[in-house]
Amino acid sequence: MPGSVVQLFILDENPRKAVICLCDKHLRKMCLENAQILSSVMFNWHLPRLPAMPKPYNPQHPVIKKIDNQAKLNWVLIYNLALHREYVYRFGKPHAYSALAPEYIRLLYRRGVAADDLSFALVFKDFSSASSDTVTAYRQYYCYKKHAMKDFSYTKRTQPAWLI
Repeated sequence: MPGSVVQLFILDENPRKAVICLCDKHLRKMCLENAQILSSVMFNWHLPRLPAMPKPYNPQHPVIKKIDNQAKLNWVLIYNLALHREYVYRFGKPHAYSALAPEYIRLLYRRGVAADDLSFALVFKDFSSASSDTVTAYRQYYCYKKHAMKDFSYTKRTQPAWLI
């Protein structure tokens, strides 16, 4: 996938709230991208592939390499599960990768690990943020994307207040 970028839209410290902030187009794309990210993490951590799991995207991608501890992995796992729940809520049907979400949780999630460091890699195409805070930088990027994209709709949701 040369030229494409996998992304985590960390629009809130709470992964469930971050997912609600996604527009419809990004929600659809993130279900696939997050499955690719988790597949790549499993590859990097030398874990076996799950049936129907997508191939690893690029295990050396900055976003994937930055998932370097259990706290960050837990955040991504909750984000992934929330993506699939939100997808069903908005569109009334499961995404093709929704069956993998509970399997990723079962295999990779560890209780009792506090997410005190959300310093994920910031990988923006054609955008630069002056903020070192991950959530602030992603929100700035999302505001930029809103003006660059044609379709920025929210089925059954309203745009987040910080985006309006």
